[in-house]
Amino acid sequence: MKLFSPLRLLVGPLLLLLSGAGQAQMPAAPTPIFAGVPQENVALAAPEFKLFDQKFYDNQLFLLGESHGVARPQELDFALLKHLNQRAGVRTYVAEVDCAKAYYLNEYLRTGQDSTLRLVFRSWVAGTIQWGNQEFFTKVQRIRALNQTLPAARRIRFIGLDEIQDLPLAADYAQTLLGTRPVPAPLRASLDSVLTLLRRADVGTLAVVGQRAARLLAAQAVRYRQALGSATYDNLALLLGNIFRPAGFGREDMLVANFEVQYQTQQLAHEKLYGLWGLAHVLQSSIQGNFRSMAARLGQGVPLRGKVVSVLCVFSGCQMLYPTAGLPTPWQMAGQPYSVTDKFNHDGPLSVLTGLSELKQRTAPGSTTLFRLNAPEAATTRQPIEVRYAPGVPAGQQIQFSAALPAAAYVQYLVLVRDSGPVQALTPPAAGQTAGK
Repeated sequence: MKLFSPLRLLVGPLLLLLSGAGQAQMPAAPTPIFAGVPQENVALAAPEFKLFDQKFYDNQLFLLGESHGVARPQELDFALLKHLNQRAGVRTYVAEVDCAKAYYLNEYLRTGQDSTLRLVFRSWVAGTIQWGNQEFFTKVQRIRALNQTLPAARRIRFIGLDEIQDLPLAADYAQTLLGTRPVPAPLRASLDSVLTLLRRADVGTLAVVGQRAARLLAAQAVRYRQALGSATYDNLALLLGNIFRPAGFGREDMLVANFEVQYQTQQLAHEKLYGLWGLAHVLQSSIQGNFRSMAARLGQGVPLRGKVVSVLCVFSGCQMLYPTAGLPTPWQMAGQPYSVTDKFNHDGPLSVLTGLSELKQRTAPGSTTLFRLNAPEAATTRQPIEVRYAPGVPAGQQIQFSAALPAAAYVQYLVLVRDSGPVQALTPPAAGQTAGK
């Protein structure tokens, strides 16, 4: 369930909009919801983040929400990560990637081999997914460069929480975990079947075979942990647990389950954690249908209760790189895998965040501005927030915030991004190009 962000299957509803159904309407008399909200212009080359107080840094999990396909959040992500590393000792990046991609991201950070980093981006590029972009690729390179300046104890590493995103890469990862260890039978035969199906991307059979291997591994945990070593056992168990999803187990359930497992196995109890996520994942209170995102579940449960803080990017005048096939024909760049569009800003045409016009009056074109919604004097600690949608946008693609909750119950900080360009699609290296550093 991806909410409050562009989705790839909106073609039908968007065509309704284009045929005259209208645009999201601005309220006639906007509520001064952002009255008393302090703000800070963020110069991304040298940000100060003066709005963050000690209570902010006392949190354990810091989340930044974005709309995939806009360029500036990638810059903000690196700036905030670097700041939190320096100010709060954050070194663990909990990422919207799977455990296999996280492994190869860490291998890149260790070796600097761009060919390793390209393995992470391979499925995104092949699948025309916005994450396969040059700005993200460059950001990881910048993280490695930052690591080279840091003592070993403060160097950044990735932990992946998402479902498996590249089945053949997951097979390579599993084979790397096992190495040359003699794996006892019958686990060896079961794992061989899993690896074969992963490499074939045989989804139909994989779930059953993967579930069988996961149960076998758990049933003889003491024996296999001793044979494989604790770290390999834990990583393999996590991977196998992500191959199948039980009935009724949604994506947010999987993200939280993966977090809980890695919180234990990676011994994260005393670690500060940070990550950039699609903006729906960082909302900390329930929306319509009592739906709770990853941040809401983690922030309201053990062990992170009251220790999660969310910073949400909203957009005005921005351009987004979007898969062409997911757009209606009038918005498409014909013959291109991606198109650039300005239709997904939060001041229209598809959605309007109440009060955004107020924030625009307080900021300059091209700016990046941080707002503290949970400041004691801010109206956002008392007043609800609302998003209005154009006719034809399906209810399942909308976010309806509770009128009984203030805006600060959902996110504590807002970043208004104005006039950002789109990310650039990452292209495969040319034939014969050196794949190394």
